[in-house]
Amino acid sequence: MSKTALITLAALLAIIGVIASITSRAEPPRQEQAQPAYPAHIELALYQRGEDWQKKYSTALAPEIKNFGVSIYKTQPFESNALPSAIVDAGGVRTVIPNALSIMATDDLDRDVGITIIDINARVKNGGAMSHDEARLYILDLVEKFTALGWKNTFFLSKPRLSGVHALNYYGSFALDPSYKLSLAEWMQFKGSLNWRFYLNHTYMSLTVDRDQDHLDPNKPGAYIISLTIEPHEETQRRNVEEKQRDHWRQLWIPIARELRSKRNIEEAKLKAQGIPIVSDYKDPELPPAPPGQQNPVIPKDLQ
Repeated sequence: MSKTALITLAALLAIIGVIASITSRAEPPRQEQAQPAYPAHIELALYQRGEDWQKKYSTALAPEIKNFGVSIYKTQPFESNALPSAIVDAGGVRTVIPNALSIMATDDLDRDVGITIIDINARVKNGGAMSHDEARLYILDLVEKFTALGWKNTFFLSKPRLSGVHALNYYGSFALDPSYKLSLAEWMQFKGSLNWRFYLNHTYMSLTVDRDQDHLDPNKPGAYIISLTIEPHEETQRRNVEEKQRDHWRQLWIPIARELRSKRNIEEAKLKAQGIPIVSDYKDPELPPAPPGQQNPVIPKDLQ
């Protein structure tokens, strides 16, 4: 099993471990409760050493799991009535995710660079059953808080640059525009997950909202869970090439980017012919800073 497949499997297992909790209401408070052995806020940062994170929150984290060149650090199950907030440092911007059910960090041991992927599962509000409109408003407010911090909508290089209802009509729920406020009718028209993708300070963050597929009647309560994945731009670029070439992906970036942008250009031309506006002032994120001994390629005009 490859390193990428292992990380994906670990993230799926983390979601499975908490998904069962979304269909039940929070436990009623007991009259006497001991204080949890973990803090109310758990902080971590990309490229932080996983072992340092574990030492700082030793009472909250499970034993380290090592396999295929990575170390995986995951929080212990939290008390359902005392969930902490996860605070992630992305390029100096602290992003808060309330009511974290689990936090997992993957440390790339082979490269000795520290944490390269952060996965967080969180409740929607207090968890349990709630009206779909209540969940919608909570998620849209969370998205608005992210954008207020500076997180911006981003597109894959091969995908057309669309906004608002045009993005909704083209992508469905797979690439929602953070600035577009979904109505309840639009919120309910999708049966699967809802997805947003953000970029800030050479960092990508994906937000996925899953809901109980057996409780989609708009007139009855539903159940929701949030999943976030946060990773450096460097890591997303590395995955565009074969594993043996990843340390030198910059040398291969221009032909790969040209191929992807060509697909975008063709699709955007088709959409323009249909009268659909393109977000032409959107610029793809700059390449991340090169490590010592390397340099970023000079970007040709057709890729600027």
